[in-house]
This record gives sequence, C-alpha cells and structure tokens, in this order.
Amino acid sequence: MKQLHALITMALLSLVMNINAQEARLVKLTNSNGMEAIVSNYGARLVSLTAHNWNGRLEPVVKGYNQLEAYKQDSTLGATLIYIGKEHTETLSSKVWEVVSSDNQSVSLRYITTEGENNLNGKLNATVTYTLSDQNALDIDYRITTTAPTTLQVTNGICFNLSGDMHRSILKQHLWIDTHYTNKLDKEQFPTNELQKTRLTPFDFTQPREIGERIKATINGYYHAFQLRHPDNMQKPAAILFDAQSGRAMTIYSSEPTLLVNTHGAQSSGITLQPLHAGYNSGMEKVDNSLQPGQVFHGATVFLFTTDPPLIMKTK
Repeated sequence: MKQLHALITMALLSLVMNINAQEARLVKLTNSNGMEAIVSNYGARLVSLTAHNWNGRLEPVVKGYNQLEAYKQDSTLGATLIYIGKEHTETLSSKVWEVVSSDNQSVSLRYITTEGENNLNGKLNATVTYTLSDQNALDIDYRITTTAPTTLQVTNGICFNLSGDMHRSILKQHLWIDTHYTNKLDKEQFPTNELQKTRLTPFDFTQPREIGERIKATINGYYHAFQLRHPDNMQKPAAILFDAQSGRAMTIYSSEPTLLVNTHGAQSSGITLQPLHAGYNSGMEKVDNSLQPGQVFHGATVFLFTTDPPLIMKTK
C-alpha cells in the first residue's frame, strides 16, 4: 500500500507540474503521525489525503485523479469553490492560484480576480489555507474581500470514502448529522431558506444510519442541504461519518449553519460534505451571504480523523 501511495504521489506531482511549468505546484503536508495531504494550486484543491485505519495503516480517504484532463472535465473535485453573484458563477476551480506560503503542515493560496472577471464589477481577493494538524485534522480556512458588492457562497469539492478503497461503495458507512431540518433547494441547487422537517423521512440522520439504508427512497441519492442545530458553535460537530470495516471516523466541524450532503447518486463510492453560508443562525435569523467592500468573509471547516469513533457512532 505504501508503494502504491508513492506511485500515486509521483503521478500527481507529474500531473500538476504539467499544468503550467512556471506557476503550477503541488505542496505535500505531513503531520507528526505520518498523515499526508497533497494540495494543488490548480483550483486550490486537495488532491490526496491519507488517514490511519484501525490497525494503523495509512490509506487514501479522498477521491482524486492522476490525469490533468480528468480535472478539466471534473474541475470541482477537491477544489475550493467560490460562487459569485446572482448567477452563482464559479470559475476559480480551473485557475492557477498563487502559493503565498507553505511549510511542512500548512499552505496558503491566493487568487485575485481581474476587473470584471466572473461578471463582478470590482475585484475579489480570496485566500484559502490548508493545515494538517498533529491532532489528525485537516483544517480549511477561508478569507475573502471584495472591492464591489456581491453575493458569495464558499465551500469545498472534497469527495470522501473512508474505506481506503475509492472504488468501494460507501452505502455501508454510517452518517450522523446534527439537524432536524433540510433546507429546500432552488432550481440552481442553492438553499432557499425554506425548512422542512426530517423526522419520518429518508433524510433523518439524527441517529447514525447506514447511508444506503433508505437511499432508494430518494430520487437519485442524497443531494440535500441540512440546517445545523448549533450553527454558531464550532465546538459542536456538524456531522460524523464512520466506516466500521476500517475503523475510521471523520468528524466535521464548521463555522457555517448549513451542510450540503451529496452522495453523487444512489450507487455511490463517495460523499461530499460541504458547509454553506446559508440558512439560519442560532437566533433563527436568516444568514446574509452578501459581501461588501471593507468586509472580510471568514469561514472555517475541520475534518477530524480518529479510529476511536464517538460513542454515538459505535455499532454493536
């Protein structure tokens, strides 16, 4: 498995360096426990991440490609996704970002749009920082400013499979979400702030359930936004994903009040868990996703990996 991961890493290095010989880079992050993350400045994306299984073996836990053409066809996979304006334009996932700083465990990337890019009157200055901590957590921190008023939605395109085999189904993996409501999506698949109760529906994950337990009752798998019960508290987990076979658990913490869950169909081998700046805060006030000149948008997401799952996720 280590030899396979080394070959994948070499392929990825070749992949990204060929995007633009002068600008494109890969940065490898390693924590004190041996976990590795590889970040590309093509789309400010996570292209690889390993985590330990129950007996200490490191295996991949996110989907990625080793061919550039595949990322051109699927540009959102693993990328930093910034949707701008009323049209929800998203193009930065196919841009080469500047690497502002990097060390063994952290990398910061920045992209500044040109005047009029993405139909924005002014300029957008976006920075994302990936940190692989010694607590076995991948931290993602976003900071964005603008020179012209705009609406903004920021998230990630990371697709997880905790089994260690990116071709294995995730339908036996267990999911818990801290929510009693879904947030209805509009025709462009963005939250409308119209809440619907999850109780007695296939979307009730207030108790851990296998993802595949009721997925056939959905139209084409899960693609639903969940309003979190503790939207202003990053000390409270937003969701937990658990794979009993590998023993891996991943706990998600977010500064955002909504979590978009996408299984990419009903016969799935991957799941994205995307925090969104939408829905309602703890005072049940609608979240404002507009950004004005002089303001700084700040968002944070933490994916914490353990092999000692929280009590709520332990199965008999």
